[in-house]
Amino acid sequence: MSGASSLQWMVYGRAPTLDTFWDEELNLGRVAATAEAIAETETRLGIVVPAWLRTLYARYDGGAVRMARAESIEQPGQWLKAEWLIPRARLLPLGEWFSFAQLRAREGYRDDAYAAVAADDRLLIAIAIDEHDKTLCLDYSAGTEPTIVLTDQQRRLREYADATLWLADLIDLQYWSPALQARHDPAATLDWRPEPPSLATFWSGPGFWDDASGAPASEDAIVAAELRLGVRLPALLRALYRRQDGGYTRFEWAPLGRHPSRHFYDWENVVPDRYLSSLGHLRTLADVASDFQNGTELSSFARMHARCEHIVVLAMHGIHWMLCLDYRERGPGQEPDVVYFEYFDELIPRYRARDFDRFFTDLRQGELD
Repeated sequence: MSGASSLQWMVYGRAPTLDTFWDEELNLGRVAATAEAIAETETRLGIVVPAWLRTLYARYDGGAVRMARAESIEQPGQWLKAEWLIPRARLLPLGEWFSFAQLRAREGYRDDAYAAVAADDRLLIAIAIDEHDKTLCLDYSAGTEPTIVLTDQQRRLREYADATLWLADLIDLQYWSPALQARHDPAATLDWRPEPPSLATFWSGPGFWDDASGAPASEDAIVAAELRLGVRLPALLRALYRRQDGGYTRFEWAPLGRHPSRHFYDWENVVPDRYLSSLGHLRTLADVASDFQNGTELSSFARMHARCEHIVVLAMHGIHWMLCLDYRERGPGQEPDVVYFEYFDELIPRYRARDFDRFFTDLRQGELD
């Protein structure tokens, strides 16, 4: 841990193996790359995908990784200066790998546009990229076994002779600001009540966010919402809507362990604004994203969060906190996970229940001291 008094940087992991490389929670819904997809990529780009990447892509065809940064070369130990070694902490699906020659042709650049980063831009293959053109590449200029190069499309920033050296540099890093420390203040406590909700006690009022009336939803309204969303809603959630079509609840807290204490850090506030949307205002995460993203941004979001159309948002505060039904693992006709996500761009799961019944049983009323 190091840094100024207002920032404390913590390294949570170093040097992943091929078995621990992927972020399993953030890759729900992603599937393995097929042998045919690998062969097509090799033919399209004129390369041989190295064995270590074949192993990784046999688990997921691109996606989120657990450790994506590296210690600064110029200022080692200064975590404020840590650099992204895997841009956006995600590897591209095989179908989106591209050579710098293809990039040059697409942008209409002159033939020597990338001379500073590659003697032959056909042999520099991008496998990760961010919005600032930071690009992680495989460089095949030395033969069929590529080196690994990080560039900003103007300079070669880092180079690794093999995957072992590259993996050894990767770290999982997070800073703790005063605000984050306050959230986890060991002195903060939650005065929670042990009784879980029931159908009769869950709702506490109709609310006003989406003109909820407090009236029960009809079976026709429930079926219409399911058809619009393309999913089957959990039986217990359907029963709640038959009691009241959205509104307020006092049951907003869920424990993060089996036997929680009164300490705040054992709990998560999983129902943003203590409010569940009415059936008519339920939306998929893809629909929410389309409200303020389009074109390249929307495509990028869909790449980062595969099958986001199979996530239904039950409650949200801005775009920072969302309670969702997550159908990505088992499919839209099956029982979904219930997940409380933080940060729209990253979708960090802070709480997860394997079904709605378990989520409902977890809920508690409480007040912070």
